[in-house]
Amino acid sequence: LFNFLDNYFTSFGLIILIMTVLLRIILFPLNYRSFLSAAKMRLLKPEIDELKEKYKEDQTRFGQEQLKLFRSAGVNPLGGCIPALLQLPILVAMYTFFPLSIELRQQALWWTQDLSTYDSIWNLGFTIPFYGDHVSLWTIIMTITSILFAVYNNQLSGVTGQMKYMAYIFPVLLLGIFNNLPAALTYYYSLSNIVAFGQQFIIKNYIINEDAIHSKIQENKKKPLKKSKLQERLENMAKTQQLQQQSKKKK
Repeated sequence: LFNFLDNYFTSFGLIILIMTVLLRIILFPLNYRSFLSAAKMRLLKPEIDELKEKYKEDQTRFGQEQLKLFRSAGVNPLGGCIPALLQLPILVAMYTFFPLSIELRQQALWWTQDLSTYDSIWNLGFTIPFYGDHVSLWTIIMTITSILFAVYNNQLSGVTGQMKYMAYIFPVLLLGIFNNLPAALTYYYSLSNIVAFGQQFIIKNYIINEDAIHSKIQENKKKPLKKSKLQERLENMAKTQQLQQQSKKKK
């Protein structure tokens, strides 16, 4: 794709932008599924909180009731993780591709003089462990857009507790790694965050109808449950564990 676009465009900044948009369009169905799963989990959160309060002294029973709720509502708790995992090969491919692209050498983009190396806007004069001796602006932009995207996603998914802050900490941890990587890579990730943010906004406001999703969940709850063999095994294991705990308490 990169070589194909190189035949028609002279600006590598524009080529990377077009690549980013095309890849995000290809990944849109996966992002939609992930967002839809997060919306379902958010709608179920009040009921999950009730189960937590009801079975706060019995985590095994809470797990059983939570699984029953997911099954009756037709919700897969891993529905948001699987689409994200399927996108990893592209992220890894980009991470490998840009540092090895000879075409990017000595190619400028705005303040960046060479897309094949980091875009230092300030040489510190000393070295900060894990970070380096310079400040890369595209890395800063990538980190800021990653944090803003995480904030927006947390608001949409209703994530609370430690998981909420992990989404903010992770981009900061990556700051030191990407500070020394090619500007083309951090430029791509910055664009990808911005386009992804736009997609999430469109999905939430113009595609997904949460009232319709909630109605569908309520309809699913009225349907008889069909247990798979795996579900039966998990329930049997949970029951066995519960009996063992009760037996220990009696002793």
